[in-house]
Amino acid sequence: MLINFSFGNFRSFRDIKSLRMEAGRVEDLSDSVIEKDGFRLLPVAAIYGANSSGKSNVIKALGLFREIVKDNDKLRSDKSIFQDSFMLDEEGRKSPTVFEIQFLLDSVVYRYGFEYLTTEIVSEWLYERKIEPNSKEHVLFEREGEDFTISTKYFPEGKNKKELRTKNRLFLSLVAFLNGEVSQKLIKYLSHCNTISGLESDSYERLSLKMIEHQSEGYQEAMELFKKLDLGFTAIEVEEKELPGGLIEKLAALPNFDLKELQEQRIYQTYTTHNVYNKKGKIVKQTKFRANHNESNGTNKVISFSGPLFNTLLKGKVLFVDELDAKLHPMLTRAIVRLFMDKETNPKGAQLVFTTHDTHLLDKEYLRRDQVWFTEKDATEASDLYSLLEFKERNDRNFEKNYIQGRYGAIPFIR
Repeated sequence: MLINFSFGNFRSFRDIKSLRMEAGRVEDLSDSVIEKDGFRLLPVAAIYGANSSGKSNVIKALGLFREIVKDNDKLRSDKSIFQDSFMLDEEGRKSPTVFEIQFLLDSVVYRYGFEYLTTEIVSEWLYERKIEPNSKEHVLFEREGEDFTISTKYFPEGKNKKELRTKNRLFLSLVAFLNGEVSQKLIKYLSHCNTISGLESDSYERLSLKMIEHQSEGYQEAMELFKKLDLGFTAIEVEEKELPGGLIEKLAALPNFDLKELQEQRIYQTYTTHNVYNKKGKIVKQTKFRANHNESNGTNKVISFSGPLFNTLLKGKVLFVDELDAKLHPMLTRAIVRLFMDKETNPKGAQLVFTTHDTHLLDKEYLRRDQVWFTEKDATEASDLYSLLEFKERNDRNFEKNYIQGRYGAIPFIR
């Protein structure tokens, strides 16, 4: 489970900022707090802020961190690492970007991070603390430029591996590539921290449609959600088809298109079933709609989002979503958030972090104060990330009203 994620010199964030998922001393919605191995962790965090304040960059930070760790073992020694540093500072272009994540896995707290430039890993570290009485955090390995400290006691899989490293290669990824058990386990966890956009479903829609087509894990839960949200249809099905032969021939004639790959491509068409009524309001038959033509953008988003949603809930993963509320009625957004807040629908401790403009969620009935975060830019256009918990507020305050009035910052200044 995610405890903390920190990042700095990334896009609009010049300084190191942290998103903390540990519960504070807040009594509201205490039943939603996930208690595990002595930790009290939050299932949900919502990030508010004006347009261009840096909300999306929090999501992108985790996404880039995950991709670097996951794909670094494939990087050739002469290739660069993608860096997206703060560009409005003379030092930002020359300084390293930093990422660090702290998480709980198998009753052990791990803390892993690195600093990097496009051409090299500047520093890298991995620590662990076992959940047992009087336990302390131990160094598994530390790297500072060419200097390495590797614990043969706590990280024996790293022994004699540093000679195989290259300047641009993460040591964790290298050891995992060489079948290091702990390293592989940690990278597997990080690969389960997914980031998606609520505005663009292309990257995850297929996961949802395959789930519906094959009625695989998550299908029944998705059907229950569709019914609960009163989307209007009584059934849904997905048909998988090959690309039309004529289209394959035309595309294959173009450069950069592979005939075999085109023949393996599939088109997914979603159909929803609706009742047809007579003048007396009685059901006389049923008809099918093509979802992308006849259903609303919001309904299509819920269908597309159902795959990653239930994949996260049923497997206890972490999901970062940019613009969760895009195209959705506020009641639908609340229903999705409630799935993570309720232990009956979230028995494995899945976590959801999302950006939003939906101020209706700023209510102690839906979110705790320690679950609300804000982004705001300063006079130098550097983003800040801070929690509502930093403001001394009584629980009977109207948080939505106070936010709109600018009490917490993170709103646009309209002249």
